Amino acid sequence: MKKTKSICPVCQKKIDVELTEANGKILITKTCREHGAFSATHWQSSKVYDFTEKFDFFKNFGDSTNPTNPEGCPYICESCSKHVSDTVIGVIDVTKQCDLKCAICFSTFSDHEVEYEPSKDELIQMLTFLSQRNPKPPAILFSGGEPLQRDDIDEIIGAAHKLRFMTILATNGIRIAESPEIAAKLKKCGLNIVYLQFDSFHDEFYEKIRGRKLLEMKLKAIEICRQHDIEIILVNTLMRGFNDKEVGDVIRFAARNSDIIRGLIFQPIAFTGRATDNPFREAWTDWRFVEEVENQTHGEITTVDFFPLSVMVSPIMIMRKFMKKPWPLFSCSPHCGVVNWMYVSRSGKIIPINHFVDFTKFFNLIQKTAKSVETKGRFALLSSLFLAAMQSLNWAVVTKEIGIFTLMKTILKTHISPTYDSLGVLRRRIFLLGCMAFMDSYTFDVNRVRRCVIHYVTPKLKIVPFCAYNNVHRIETEEEYASKQNLTK
Repeated sequence: MKKTKSICPVCQKKIDVELTEANGKILITKTCREHGAFSATHWQSSKVYDFTEKFDFFKNFGDSTNPTNPEGCPYICESCSKHVSDTVIGVIDVTKQCDLKCAICFSTFSDHEVEYEPSKDELIQMLTFLSQRNPKPPAILFSGGEPLQRDDIDEIIGAAHKLRFMTILATNGIRIAESPEIAAKLKKCGLNIVYLQFDSFHDEFYEKIRGRKLLEMKLKAIEICRQHDIEIILVNTLMRGFNDKEVGDVIRFAARNSDIIRGLIFQPIAFTGRATDNPFREAWTDWRFVEEVENQTHGEITTVDFFPLSVMVSPIMIMRKFMKKPWPLFSCSPHCGVVNWMYVSRSGKIIPINHFVDFTKFFNLIQKTAKSVETKGRFALLSSLFLAAMQSLNWAVVTKEIGIFTLMKTILKTHISPTYDSLGVLRRRIFLLGCMAFMDSYTFDVNRVRRCVIHYVTPKLKIVPFCAYNNVHRIETEEEYASKQNLTK
């Protein structure tokens, strides 16, 4: 089907790779001259794989200048100027300290324990560097380790808030549950979203995978965030045979709590960090996410209700016409994951937003407008948006569930000023549902890395794509920093 480049899971040398279809899946196969052949599932469903291809940014906009195998990639990220995509989310590891020792931690290797904790001044320098990028990333994700192990994390978040970033904090929720006053400090300093680890409704899972019972603490952390109006994105590490039968339950939980839960992201386990050499790699990942969602929601959400993140390129191209400082395009590979926004009706029914429109027609009209965006003025763009909506709306569903005036006002406001506030009354009834498939050394695809929109920034002020960092650059970056710190002590 396709040829690209990958890395050997053993020696990390760059090698040729082929994507092939077999038994309804897309397989990635490669051979290292020294370490032999490797095969892994690149995409669980060939049907969904083909569907996402329709929304590929490069295909839709006629861009043929998309080389997949630049010299040196993925080893020269720190000096590379050939990343296809700009940074949408900047990730900053603020510490390696953690109050858990999860068996599946993707960011900590068992034989690699280092003291990595940039100083507050260094972190502010990293934030300032990102704020000066053009285009500037709209969001910063503070990660680790457990960021709340730092006593000055509120000051660091405050610095990001002053630089006008959307601030996101990745946490297991333990410290929020144990010390509710932390939430008040986080809210006051400008934290927007808690990115909360939430894998299961069963403590047996947490004890086996995370090392202790955690469910009560996570539910308490959610309630504390609600009290302080700190919005939440739940992040679920999916493992077949452990928590894959809870997908529907977690989705329904997010819907019931859509007043405070802004999103639910499932992440199939990636075999980096402590999980690198796990012998159950194929067994834990051999299942199909969108089909499972359809089954476990009893058809409320179907397989064709999910779209690649790159579907957002056209709307953002239009939005940028109204922005003082434009957002970067979400031009990642269509095979990095699938998402959609879910509307929760007053009766509790979950309705994917594409049910409110003839999505194919709406997408084609928006894409046509985006292609000519540079030749159109603001009034012409607003007119095009209005006409696209009028021609595509499912009037019966919109009238019953939302109301025509409310929806039209929301569409216009979100394109002119894309903020949570622009969603108005719909804000508390909408949550993002998605599945993001991060790569490990078995599924690594250089083309996907080059198009990545989630980038780590290092203390040396270098930009490294997410999967390249965790598979190739993390150990070297952390050890170099730790060595430098030891020399200065």
